[in-house]
Amino acid sequence: MRYGPVLSENLSMQETNTGRDDSRQVTRRRFIHTAAATAAAATVVRTSRTVRAEANDRIGVGFVGVGGRGVSHVRTVKELIKGGENLEIVAVCDAYAPRMKKVAEEFKAKTYMKHQDLLADKDVDVVCISSPDRLHIAQALDAVRAGKDVYCEKPLGHWSQIAQAKELRDETFKRGRVVQVGTQGTSSAIWAEVGELIKKGIVGKPRLIQAGYYRNGDWGERMPIPDRNAKPGPDLDWEAFLGDAPKVPFSVERFFSWRMFLDYAGGPSTDLLPHVFTPFVYMLGLGCPDQAVGSGGIFQYTDYGREVPDTFNCCLDYPEKLSVVLVCTLANDYNTGPSIRGDEGALTFDATSWEEGCKNVQFHPQSHGKGAGKKAQKIELKSTKLGSTAEHWRDFLQCVRSRQKPKSHMGFGYCVHTALAMAMQALLKQKVAKYDAKKEEVVF
Repeated sequence: MRYGPVLSENLSMQETNTGRDDSRQVTRRRFIHTAAATAAAATVVRTSRTVRAEANDRIGVGFVGVGGRGVSHVRTVKELIKGGENLEIVAVCDAYAPRMKKVAEEFKAKTYMKHQDLLADKDVDVVCISSPDRLHIAQALDAVRAGKDVYCEKPLGHWSQIAQAKELRDETFKRGRVVQVGTQGTSSAIWAEVGELIKKGIVGKPRLIQAGYYRNGDWGERMPIPDRNAKPGPDLDWEAFLGDAPKVPFSVERFFSWRMFLDYAGGPSTDLLPHVFTPFVYMLGLGCPDQAVGSGGIFQYTDYGREVPDTFNCCLDYPEKLSVVLVCTLANDYNTGPSIRGDEGALTFDATSWEEGCKNVQFHPQSHGKGAGKKAQKIELKSTKLGSTAEHWRDFLQCVRSRQKPKSHMGFGYCVHTALAMAMQALLKQKVAKYDAKKEEVVF
């Protein structure tokens, strides 16, 4: 089955491209971009009925990267199939053959060592990318250009890949593909409900967001090494693993525990904070920040060759005169809920699991001055369904069939990635990162 190449006319290219609703302040650049996108969509709108007519066809899924997170996606899709979703697990791909063959045998899938070969498989309609961070964008770009829709694990890319993220965003819209970034907490309907409250002015003008991710342990980075004697060869493609990273001699630690190394990962900045940050980008319709600063370092886990921070904090300043402060430590798991503070009051969230979403929201008015007349209240949210990987997949698959935008689409994905990558680079360079909105470039 092959789905049509266009997104539904219900998908606003303007909103998707920036992650922000700019209906009140459309710049000349955005107007030109939106007009061009609308014209392009009009030339292919004749095919949209065909797309919808095929909406009940089986969707073939290919998986690129089947390590811990990757195989969990395969199992999620298997459960969706058991639940009635018309899907087929077609193929798996991994740079480490023993891992790939084990998953393929369990799920009766074809095997490919090269992701390009998987993309050439006519039975593969959508691709799930769960490879190391550094490979996400390149593989997603290849998939989009091959006419596939993509579920791409967070982070969207490596912290050094801001320009590449822009290229992926632009190619996604140009080619009318559906790309879902794997921040599964955004599949909860709660965020849309809170977003509506903010638009209606419950907190007045938002001025400060505070949020964090807390963990006691470094297991996320110190991943297990299944074979200490593994070496490059027919069953281990070291060059494919490196991608565009610096060419270094093979090391089993780098290959299997790649999240410890700056060449391939960013620690909390790109592994954990996307879960925390994306819902706020979603609720407030944020684009890219004007500037970002980062702080932190390796404070706790100093007894081995770890390169990425175990403590990371950042401050992002937005053109809406809003600051976002994000903090993360792997030394302590005591959780304090996030908040949105405005000039008329504050919203506080009970978010015990960012992967699931929020369970409780409360409003606190100003003690005096503007907003003091409002009443404190526990907000009863209509939706009690929390986010999950399965729910995120359902949203993605629905959009594959309808050609509408998914919850964590490329507009948000680009803005989240750019902001956190700016902060990570600011930490490493010990400088302030500034975003040139006209050129869509970062300068220090």
